[in-house]
Amino acid sequence: MTPIERLVDHFGGQTKTALALGVSQAAVSYWVSGIYLMSAEKAFKAEELTGGEITARELCSRHQPTRKSAA
Repeated sequence: MTPIERLVDHFGGQTKTALALGVSQAAVSYWVSGIYLMSAEKAFKAEELTGGEITARELCSRHQPTRKSAA
């Protein structure tokens, strides 16, 4: 399971993840599919909201199949 998938699981779905991070559900879908990377700003917010369970470093890792950076 990727860090993004773990994040979505933590919040209980893509829509709830989007609401927590202030982005669209489509943005979360792009992160999950690897089309875009999560921005550092959103990654740090996610780390804070998960109490460090999922770190910004994990979420911004370029080791996942990605192409571009997104909100």
